[in-house]
Amino acid sequence: TKAAQPTKAKPTPAPKKAQEIHFLCRADIKPAYAAKEAVDDWNATHDSKVVLDEPAEGSPVDVKVKAAQAAGDLVWDGFAVVEAPGTLVKWQMAGIVQPLDDYIAASTVPKADQVVPNIIPSIKESASIEGKVYGIPGNVGSVALAWFWEPLKAIGLEDQPETWDELYEAAKKIKEAKPDLVPFGSALGPLCDLYAILWSSRDDPFDENELVDIRSEEAIWALKWMRKMIEEGLMYDTPNTGLSQWLKGGWAMISSYDVAGTMAQQTFGMDAAATGINCRRFKGEIKAGTPFWINVCVVFDKCKNPQGMTDFYLWWFGPDNKKTGEQITKVAAKPCYKYTYDEFVKGHPEFEWEQKGIDLVAKSAWFRKVPTWGIQRDITRQYLDKVYDLSLKFEPQAWMDQAYKDIQAEIAKMK
Repeated sequence: TKAAQPTKAKPTPAPKKAQEIHFLCRADIKPAYAAKEAVDDWNATHDSKVVLDEPAEGSPVDVKVKAAQAAGDLVWDGFAVVEAPGTLVKWQMAGIVQPLDDYIAASTVPKADQVVPNIIPSIKESASIEGKVYGIPGNVGSVALAWFWEPLKAIGLEDQPETWDELYEAAKKIKEAKPDLVPFGSALGPLCDLYAILWSSRDDPFDENELVDIRSEEAIWALKWMRKMIEEGLMYDTPNTGLSQWLKGGWAMISSYDVAGTMAQQTFGMDAAATGINCRRFKGEIKAGTPFWINVCVVFDKCKNPQGMTDFYLWWFGPDNKKTGEQITKVAAKPCYKYTYDEFVKGHPEFEWEQKGIDLVAKSAWFRKVPTWGIQRDITRQYLDKVYDLSLKFEPQAWMDQAYKDIQAEIAKMK
């Protein structure tokens, strides 16, 4: 008989190398979200390392990614940030981004399952398309009234005007008490003036075509309100330059992105200015609330490490990452997660405006998920500029009717 042959030991397989996560992040988001610090903390505690990169100036991210996807040489796994729903919808339709639900469900990051359920519901809806999550939110912006305290207190106000009519009355008093100040202005039309008033006037600011209803009675009322303010010298009469003028300190109030108050505080002191919420058309009624938008982090379609990128996002904005929650509360504003408000907003008077703002956002109508937001905005702005030109005969209904026809014609070219 043959002697038994010795069994050869099977070679031990080499440990699988953790796959890198290649993350593209906008330059302004790095400090706003403490992105570099988050990457450093992640890399110190995880095997899969995040490689942080920044978009080349003047090179559109979507164009570059789409070309890389077609060539099969996409380097990055994800990007921060994309505006939702407007830009997010465009990227989804172009196949640039992919849904995250399966990666969220498969994540082994501690408390990953708590992230999406803690997103403010209206924000989650804006970051979702056809029922699937396409972006992990970072912060939410909305239109709100900001003001300098000195002119408001000079006319006896201890808080912002609640309604647009009350704002008009306050502006008249400020003009008399502080003739060197512009009583009111808008940061950018139509978002911060026409849309802001329209959202506060209707339960649903959209029409049967899913377009902002700029022809409605409420929209025409908004234009008449603006024209009256301009004619009486109560509103800054040069459109679309508002925020830079506001920060020079010559205004009393502004309808703007909700960071206008905090920016004024950084320039003039914490006690000099404040941010409130969007005014109401009718006292005690919020209607559709205020226009708002979300900055979301996305994962590219056809990327190499979608699970790793999603894991990093869930950790970055998760309940255990206190640094990011605090940073967004203090710098980016407003956070998107209930646990961030519970820990860093509640009980902190300096951030009380963020709680009021998010309470309104939670009840507000989100922009429709159509790729035509830019068309609607730009064409409406062209006609809205006529409201500021007192040399023109005021024809708000005719202007909005024509703007709507122009919008429909431009949309037809997309088909």
